[in-house]
Amino acid sequence: MNYDLSPKVLEEIKKAKRILLNCHRSPDPDSVGSALAMRKILLGMDKEVEIVCPDNVSGDSKFLKSSDVVKKIDYDNFDFSPYDLFIILDSAEWSQVLGFGKEKKPSIKKINIDHHFTNEKFGVINLVDEERSSTSEILYKIFDDWGVLVDGETAEDLLTGIIYDTSCLEHSSADVDTAKIFVKLMELGADKNKIISNIFRNLNFDMVKAMTEITKNMQIDKENRFVWSAVPFEEISQYPGSFGIKSMAAGLYAASVQGADFGMIMVEEKKNFLNVSFRAKMGFDISKIANELGGGGHKQAGAAVLRGIPFGEATKKVLATARKYAQKTS
Repeated sequence: MNYDLSPKVLEEIKKAKRILLNCHRSPDPDSVGSALAMRKILLGMDKEVEIVCPDNVSGDSKFLKSSDVVKKIDYDNFDFSPYDLFIILDSAEWSQVLGFGKEKKPSIKKINIDHHFTNEKFGVINLVDEERSSTSEILYKIFDDWGVLVDGETAEDLLTGIIYDTSCLEHSSADVDTAKIFVKLMELGADKNKIISNIFRNLNFDMVKAMTEITKNMQIDKENRFVWSAVPFEEISQYPGSFGIKSMAAGLYAASVQGADFGMIMVEEKKNFLNVSFRAKMGFDISKIANELGGGGHKQAGAAVLRGIPFGEATKKVLATARKYAQKTS
């Protein structure tokens, strides 16, 4: 048995007829992949299942076979009464579930399954394993506990989440168990090459141009050993197809520069709405910076959003927080 809570989760599922699943705001491939995989398993149990999200599914997840079933909703106006159970996946806090500016938490039985150590544990059952690389990896272990069949489509959904959240096993969160699951999912029919191509090698031209803006603005703080780039709304808005470029740029550059322990990519996606992605080399814990700025994540990868603050002021706040936790040069 991988998780003592697995049978308890299954018990609640068996009692429910109509089940709601979520993808978190700005859903990444682990959010989408884990939701689609859970949906497929629940459909096999003859449950009625729907997936909801406060945002649209982004291009790096649309290649998944059932991605079009994810329904964009306004949580403040959504009717939860027809559902018996809400399984919340890959979401450490309520703002991730509801989307920004929303506060109406649904009064429905909730199960919380996640891998972020900052998880607020808001479910009647909280299966949170911060040692695992992704929510998709946790679900593989849960399905194994349940003894259910993982078919080729479900395997591809799960491997998509693992590949994205580990950057193809690069991150320290990916251990031997992760690698074994990676191989098993391939054996079950998941196409590794297709997943990698769609996530990492499928840039539209707006994203290429936006990457140029990010690299043009890149700076290094040699004393505090980090790199950073900040792009205001006036610049990034010229490239409407560049959604998701922040995380991609962080993965490429933020933890790769010689003489830097970590990096930050800041993009003002809306006016006075600064979205920040953090990446760190092994040995540096980026989560402390993300947490202080109201975000979260893991030791090597995190994110935060500063809302209602002008671009220059928000950028200064991020830099000041980073310098507070930086390992200064001697």
